[in-house]
Amino acid sequence: MNTKKHFKLYKSGKQWLCMAIAITSATLGMSFASNAQADTDVQPQANQTAVVTSASTSSTNVESSTVSADFQSATVEVAENTNDSNLTSNVTTTENSSAATNDNSYAIAATSAKAAAATVTTPENGWNSNHTAFYQNGQTANGYVQADDGNYYMFKNGVRQSGVQKWMGTYYYFDPSSYLRVDNDYREQVWQDGTHNWYMFGNDGRIVSGLYNWQGSTYYFDPSSYLRVDNDYRSTEADGRGVLLGSNGVALTGVQKWMGSYYYFDPVTKLRVDNDYRQSQWGSWYMFGNDGRAVSGLYNWQGSLYYFDPVTYLKDTNTEVTVNGQKYKLDSNGIATAENDGVNRALSMQGTPYVWGGNKPGGFDCSGLVQWAFNLGSNYRTTYQQQTLGVHHYDVYNAPKGALLFFGSDSAPYHVAISLGNGSYVHAPEPGDVVKIGYTKYFTASYYVVL
Repeated sequence: MNTKKHFKLYKSGKQWLCMAIAITSATLGMSFASNAQADTDVQPQANQTAVVTSASTSSTNVESSTVSADFQSATVEVAENTNDSNLTSNVTTTENSSAATNDNSYAIAATSAKAAAATVTTPENGWNSNHTAFYQNGQTANGYVQADDGNYYMFKNGVRQSGVQKWMGTYYYFDPSSYLRVDNDYREQVWQDGTHNWYMFGNDGRIVSGLYNWQGSTYYFDPSSYLRVDNDYRSTEADGRGVLLGSNGVALTGVQKWMGSYYYFDPVTKLRVDNDYRQSQWGSWYMFGNDGRAVSGLYNWQGSLYYFDPVTYLKDTNTEVTVNGQKYKLDSNGIATAENDGVNRALSMQGTPYVWGGNKPGGFDCSGLVQWAFNLGSNYRTTYQQQTLGVHHYDVYNAPKGALLFFGSDSAPYHVAISLGNGSYVHAPEPGDVVKIGYTKYFTASYYVVL
């Protein structure tokens, strides 16, 4: 049932304004009540009361009686009884209906919810009430801090950080999902300029540089950029040895070709092998020198002389080779022995008397014996001439077999002998003596020359 309302309004200064407010408030109240009744099936009440409140301050009592009189003279069928004493300092409309009560309850609840949402409490230590910032000693946390869940996080102004973060002079990586520090893993970082880089983080979470073993392979990370090194050789040891990195960054092993030469990298340490004889991954054996390169030609190793083929790099055995005019015989183990015909010729003259100026089997002086034994020309007749046949070496106790031992100064030696390679030599010593064997420990040469 709808109640028909008739309003008789008249202009009376400030009272007109009060009446307009009151009527508007009453109308709004009735509209809300009508909506509530339609929604909740609540029957309208028989008695309704409209209360009008004046907004004036100093003349409240005077104006209230006027407003009351005016309101009573209006033909308003909403209420049967109007009590003027209900006028107060606020305009209030009250309707005795459950619908109006429900509307007020909903408004209060909504206001309370908004107020609660707008209120965020910050603790001395821990997360704030909406879990958007972490506090430590009353301040937003910064650095690597243990949160109340027992985990450590990297904070900046109370907010957990992810990705690569610098802390205490090094770099760490924090997972974008869990925000936890990442240990012993290879992770991608997307930088602000859009570039993508991958970095290795070790067992302590720190960014890795140098050699690092991960998932069964060895890698090398540049100490400056921290990036993985591919297709390059990097020195890691004080003696220059290092590792060769493949196209996927994995350290290579076995025989590998690099910059035009062959090297060998140990399967365990991954390091380059120097001065050793090693078996390749296909079964053949090769000699690697002091700089790690595969050896060819003559090479002295562990006290013996060997010869390695210049084409195949394999050790030769059971054959003869000639190097720089010197013949070598290679046994079944590949050990090379110089075939010194000159030495053998000189030894065959033992007992021949010393003859000054002699260079024939009838008699020899020291330089004449050398000239005859090695078939030297006339321009190498004297000791002064013979000392020019090669470089002067001064470790005379290591003089090889067939070397010429000189006694005296570099430019003017007074005596020459032929080394037998074991600290002994054959020579024609002096007038009145014969060709015989002498010993370095008793009569030591000054230097030697290898022919």
